Amino acid sequence: MKQGIKKRTTQENKEIEALERISSSSYMVVLGNPLLNARYDLTAFQMKIFHFLVLNTDQTSAGFKVTKVKVSEVSQFLKTKTSDYLYNLLEKESRKLMKKEIFFEDERGWKVANILAQIEYHKKEGAFSFLFPPMLDAYLLQLKKNFTYIDVRNIVSMDSVYAIRFYGFCKEFERFGKFQFSVEEMRKMFNLENKYELYGLFKQKVIVKAQEELIKNSDLIFDFSEIKEGKKVVALQFVIRKNPDKTSAQLDISSNSTDFDAVDSQFEVIESNTQPNYESSTLLRLSGIVQVWGIDSSTIQNWLEQYPIEQVILGVEYVQAELEKEPKKIKNIPAYLKTIVSSTQLLERQKTLEEEKRVLKAVLKKSENEKRQLDLLKQQQDDFLHEVYKQKRKLVLASLQQNHQLYKNVLNSLNASVFSAIYYESYVSKVGTEISLESFLAYFNENTGFEAIVIATLEQDTNLNLFGHLVEQYADQAKALGLSYF
Repeated sequence: MKQGIKKRTTQENKEIEALERISSSSYMVVLGNPLLNARYDLTAFQMKIFHFLVLNTDQTSAGFKVTKVKVSEVSQFLKTKTSDYLYNLLEKESRKLMKKEIFFEDERGWKVANILAQIEYHKKEGAFSFLFPPMLDAYLLQLKKNFTYIDVRNIVSMDSVYAIRFYGFCKEFERFGKFQFSVEEMRKMFNLENKYELYGLFKQKVIVKAQEELIKNSDLIFDFSEIKEGKKVVALQFVIRKNPDKTSAQLDISSNSTDFDAVDSQFEVIESNTQPNYESSTLLRLSGIVQVWGIDSSTIQNWLEQYPIEQVILGVEYVQAELEKEPKKIKNIPAYLKTIVSSTQLLERQKTLEEEKRVLKAVLKKSENEKRQLDLLKQQQDDFLHEVYKQKRKLVLASLQQNHQLYKNVLNSLNASVFSAIYYESYVSKVGTEISLESFLAYFNENTGFEAIVIATLEQDTNLNLFGHLVEQYADQAKALGLSYF
């Protein structure tokens, strides 16, 4: 080594590598790992906008600066089309982002930051300016350690915010090949303490949904196994694998493709064909295809004046596809193309397919709505039954304390029934000779099975009619929910 040249440290090499990675790819962002593991509540669309804004931020600078981006650039990133709908959507969602908080916590304490410090819309330019808050400096700028590279092409087609977050986890722990979170940790990170409270629902709506979307869209996928304490699932271990169906080359193809199928567009954003630049851009694109077949742009121009634009596009693309399959199949390409373009058959077939898709989408939406209604009704029924049960329990406790003979009547009833005698014996074995109202109430409060059988026993006592007024009070609500029992 020549004298005077200092050998770079491992940390300096990592820093240089990070700068090279983000400067060499127009799709790469670098995120601090605490940001990937922070707690926040964003939609999938808001997450994509956040990544787009990071993508347009100079991550090598010492501090954030106001940055301006065009809506057309956002539409290109999202692989959709520019329209008033997209403008309105971006305005609404960016304003929501201003109010969103991100919560960081470690052994030293916690801190909260807004995701955006400011945003401004420039109507005449079709652009908006944004600024990140200084608190995010440590997680987005000049990262030297504890960071992860994210190729944003992997997330733009994802519908689930949980899939986007799990992709971040997979990239963060890729070098280890696996990672593990407790169920409680994931609930906190995703802000789901009060949603999907049943583990089975959490697993299906969050974990399995993310797994399916990664398989469909990203270069990394995961398998998972459950870690239990008794019968309860307390944690999940995830094993990271490469997705054989999504290589970097395929991501390149996907990011460069143009989507003309408005029905499949994620936001259903349809660009009007009457825009002034639509016909000229179509002419340029089609001319570039047909010139190798000996057809000049004036011919394309004539066709665009004679026939619907979609009909001309479909005709050219049909012939192009035929030639790609069998290059020598068509002897006179100009004549054949003219015949195809002048025919309405392809356009009619396209409209038929679109109508079939529209109908299918409507049917699926109806089915989904019906399922949501059934799920909502089931939840309402469960909530109702839970509330009635709470009122019954409250009434039983009050009655036991007011009528000291009542608990003895219940014990006699339990002991007289073959079915419920087991509960009587469990109580006696627990308290021994200390049979009293106090021990009865204590056992009632700590044993849910005993509690339920006591309430059921008192319900069957027609002479007592303890719950008569409750039945009257809740009868109309039960009927509205389709319940014949409660």
